[in-house]
Amino acid sequence: MSSKFSLVLKSSGFRVLQTLVGIVIGLLMMPFLIQTLGKELYGLWIVIGSIVGTYYLLDLGFNQAVTRYVSKYIHQNNPDAANRIINTALVIYSILGVLVFLASIVAAYFGAESLMQNSEQLTLAQTILVIVGFSIALEFPAKAFPGIISAYMRYDYIAKIRMLKSVVDALCIYLLVSNGYGLISMALITLVTGLISTILFIRFSLGLFKGMQFDQKLIDLSTIKEVFHFSKWVFITDFSTMLREKMDIWFVAFYLGNIALTVYYVAIRLVEYAIQFLMQATGITGPIFTELYAKNENNKLKDAVMLFLKLDVALGLVAFSGFCILGSSFIEVWMKGAVPTNESFLCLLILIVGRLSIYFTSPINSLLMTLKKHHVISWLSIIEIIISALLCVLIIPVYGIYGAAVAMTVPLIVSRLITLPFLVKRYVELELFELLVRFSLVVVVHAVFLTFVYVEWIKGNSLDLAFIILSAPVVIVCSLVISFFLFNRQEIGLLKKKFTKNGFLNKVG
Repeated sequence: MSSKFSLVLKSSGFRVLQTLVGIVIGLLMMPFLIQTLGKELYGLWIVIGSIVGTYYLLDLGFNQAVTRYVSKYIHQNNPDAANRIINTALVIYSILGVLVFLASIVAAYFGAESLMQNSEQLTLAQTILVIVGFSIALEFPAKAFPGIISAYMRYDYIAKIRMLKSVVDALCIYLLVSNGYGLISMALITLVTGLISTILFIRFSLGLFKGMQFDQKLIDLSTIKEVFHFSKWVFITDFSTMLREKMDIWFVAFYLGNIALTVYYVAIRLVEYAIQFLMQATGITGPIFTELYAKNENNKLKDAVMLFLKLDVALGLVAFSGFCILGSSFIEVWMKGAVPTNESFLCLLILIVGRLSIYFTSPINSLLMTLKKHHVISWLSIIEIIISALLCVLIIPVYGIYGAAVAMTVPLIVSRLITLPFLVKRYVELELFELLVRFSLVVVVHAVFLTFVYVEWIKGNSLDLAFIILSAPVVIVCSLVISFFLFNRQEIGLLKKKFTKNGFLNKVG
């Protein structure tokens, strides 16, 4: 096994572990915080988190572009060019960091009031916005260095830092909140641990790149044009993704208040955990598609796209089946009555359909990125956001949190499952009709399976934690067996070779 493939495997393993640790911490901390702080204050924390999350848009898409070019020049053994990009990016990100801090002050004193339900919350929200904004501002200069990590394939170190930060954050927050400290203490903890993790990241990056230099002469603003040409469509996609992930939170907070938002957010978090895990499992398509495209192996590229499409559908249906069968009982056990189970569960089922629409078609997104046609996704994302915003305004006041879930899901189904497959046919001829037939068959069988389980096994009863844990593997295995019919004989053979000595991933590595 090559050293490169070993690093890829090591990095992937730690990324999955980091995701699992984050999910476990989230599952433990969320009910604790809701019960300790109360639904209203926890809802305020959610709103603030969604606001400060928009600060990352000031990155302007440069992060991926800088990472791409720094990694490229290090691989080409051109340290001067890499240093030129890093030094220039360091200046730009330092300026952007100042803008982030100024934006947090503006948001605190000129924009927070519209989202607050009373004057007591306003002062608290303003303080937290400034603290968290300052924390994010301190992170921005470090965005000049991730290309070094990419070049040396040391994502495992980043995963370790983030995993350690998550654990320390959780322990400190638990101790302080348990002793009567509130949201400000939580914000200060994230500030301190964020600063420490940023320093560790920079030190490790500089240790990897022995040719690193810092010199004013290396600042070359003319390189920004080249970087921006790549980053502009990335920025549009990132902007629309951020809005998709935050917009319903803002609308629910505005129309329904923080208590309703907390109920809705339970569903959001479970959906996010599921999608994060699924993306870690199959989010490796970019390097594979790029290598096949570079070698002009178009038939193998098409086969790889179809294989990953089917893998995503298979794993996505496992997640959907698990939520349908065990989701309601899990929320009841998890939240211990802190939120209405049925309301959160229905929102969960609606939201997961929309997010799975994105996950199912993520190999097509990677393909379009490989072909430098990622503007298609950007335009689709913009249209999705506009329609979702209009639907939020129209139906949230009438249907509450259910309306929010529908508003975010319907445009994604139409865009990703119907429109995108037709658009991609302009660039690559994929066997999508075969996939549609197999998908329809598998969905019907899954529906029969879910109905049988619910009627004959669950029978509308609430399950305890032990039963949920024991039955989850059964649900997973049954769903995977049903999804087996998605694959043809050639794809099954390829999957068998996937992790063998001469398998597909080893060739890529």
